[in-house]
Amino acid sequence: MRLPGLFRGRPFPAAAFACAGAILIGCGLIAAAVSAAQRPARPVGDAGPGPQLWISASPIDATRQMLIVIDPHGKNAAIYHVDSAAGTLTLKSTRDISWDLLVGDFNAQEPRPAALKKMLEIGRDQGSDGQNRP
Repeated sequence: MRLPGLFRGRPFPAAAFACAGAILIGCGLIAAAVSAAQRPARPVGDAGPGPQLWISASPIDATRQMLIVIDPHGKNAAIYHVDSAAGTLTLKSTRDISWDLLVGDFNAQEPRPAALKKMLEIGRDQGSDGQNRP
């Protein structure tokens, strides 16, 4: 193959094709990783009655991601760090979240859930025009 410019009159080196291909593949992988990091959590597995996992990936820095895996049926959560430069997957934390999901108000800021509930109940006792009912 003959190309104009730098290689005019000389064959285009095969190594240049390989290098260009590697660059295009690398760009594609980076684009796919960025796209995946911006997707919300999604179920993994078939849509059948069996257990499904919810997975969410968020970038930590240029080479690491935080991966959150939740088993909604077993009510378990796990957090991993994925290091693409080192090629490692490290478990950082795991826990049974059954009891966490039963707590109605923990580390919440004002207005707390109970206050919101009270405000909504008061709103129902008032008319649609904002007047108190007799």
